[in-house]
Amino acid sequence: MVGSPLSPGIGGEVASVDPDKSTHYQDEVRQPPDLLAAEATEHRLALTAKVSGAALTLGLELTESIGAENALERNLAHQIAVMHALGMTLAAQANSFTAGIQSFAPEPRQQVQSIEAARMARAAARTLEASQRGMLTLERLRNGGQQVVTVQYVNVQEGGAAVVAGRMDRGEGRK
Repeated sequence: MVGSPLSPGIGGEVASVDPDKSTHYQDEVRQPPDLLAAEATEHRLALTAKVSGAALTLGLELTESIGAENALERNLAHQIAVMHALGMTLAAQANSFTAGIQSFAPEPRQQVQSIEAARMARAAARTLEASQRGMLTLERLRNGGQQVVTVQYVNVQEGGAAVVAGRMDRGEGRK
């Protein structure tokens, strides 16, 4: 492949112009953008469905809900949905183990139930946290990673009163 003429392809990847020196990956790079997007969508849906049907449904609904504008946002939405589905499943499992605990008696079965409940609760918390971090990542992507902080200083003299509000609307009920 080295020394053969090259041309830019999908995503800025480089492809060989010589079809005899082409690989499967080179062929992917030369696909029309819409065909590549369709294939990527098929892969994304299949991977999400491998986790569960619920994860796929959540992923599709989330991409629709956020109005995903590109492949990066769609991928992130599906990752968020997968972590959410997994976290909720683990939380249900933790609840199931907890329901089996009758008392804090030192019986081996009770101890195992307690340990498994704690393990599942921790795993649920971690996966749900990953889902939340995904949402924060999406927000940063959309806002350019910038935060806006407004600082207002108000001096009120003794005996005075002040109202500080970002926006005040007059209600319709009072005239």
